[in-house]
Amino acid sequence: MEREIDKPDRDEISVIIYLSNCKIKGKMFVPPGGRVSDFVNSPVRQFIPVTDAEIDSISGAKWSYRVKFLNLNKNEIVTIFPAAAFIEAKKAEDIRPDVNEDATAG
Repeated sequence: MEREIDKPDRDEISVIIYLSNCKIKGKMFVPPGGRVSDFVNSPVRQFIPVTDAEIDSISGAKWSYRVKFLNLNKNEIVTIFPAAAFIEAKKAEDIRPDVNEDATAG
């Protein structure tokens, strides 16, 4: 029998988290009205609980997995932001078109 993770008196926030070799999409539960940054910067806890996590490789190796729960060490986080703050993803060639031009010239 699967136990439901208790989340009393918390606001659910979908987040995107980057580590050095992977990207995690999942949910955090912060105090009512709290911000992700306040929760992450709190000196009280070293690990951040993340639920319904999708973990995908961003390095050369291709792997991914899904877990209902993980406890993430704050020291491993490169960046974290609410998924609602995500605006648009761009490819490197869209940001710096001169990179492709240099590679094809010659």
